[in-house]
Amino acid sequence: MAEIGESSLAGGMFVFKRGDRAAKIHVVHTGRVELSRELGTRRVTLQILHPGDVFGDVPAFLGEREPFDARAVEDSTILSFDVDALIRLLQTKPLVARRWFVSLAERTAGLQGRLVDLLAGGLESQLASILLREADDDGMVHITQGQLAELLGVQRSSAQRVLKSLENGGLIELRYRKIQLSDRTALLSLLDTDDLGSPSGSVSTGA
Repeated sequence: MAEIGESSLAGGMFVFKRGDRAAKIHVVHTGRVELSRELGTRRVTLQILHPGDVFGDVPAFLGEREPFDARAVEDSTILSFDVDALIRLLQTKPLVARRWFVSLAERTAGLQGRLVDLLAGGLESQLASILLREADDDGMVHITQGQLAELLGVQRSSAQRVLKSLENGGLIELRYRKIQLSDRTALLSLLDTDDLGSPSGSVSTGA
């Protein structure tokens, strides 16, 4: 059985940094983790991971360095285990292997969803796509305006301007460090769903 280690990270602490040797596979147990990297003078966020999401396994299996920074965006608990132990587990436990392949497929779908976010048209459409994808069952998005700007790869002031416009239109309500969706239908209307497909709820993702 793979030996699992558990670590508690305060918000802002790193699980690993870009360029670190990828020797372990990680699962978000509690809290949230962002995968991001510096591009020029900007920090761009690829994904925000939620409890149950796996990350770090692909570069570990390929013997590559970590391609992103993984940082806790709030107090989080991370489960980690050695890649060699997981390989032995996959070879001897078919049910575990099947679950890992399902997880890999879910994360591939999540990356496709992020591609939809970035190809959703103008900034307003891109923002609507992310909000709809990240909202929980109660329509609450637990992402700050700064994190949204990093997901979009734009200046924070640009994201704030569009968010304020959506709030003035009654589509969302801006709260402290989170956003309440007020009109999902109106947000959906901002997307070209015929070409891009309707956004869905959050799915397990990782890299």
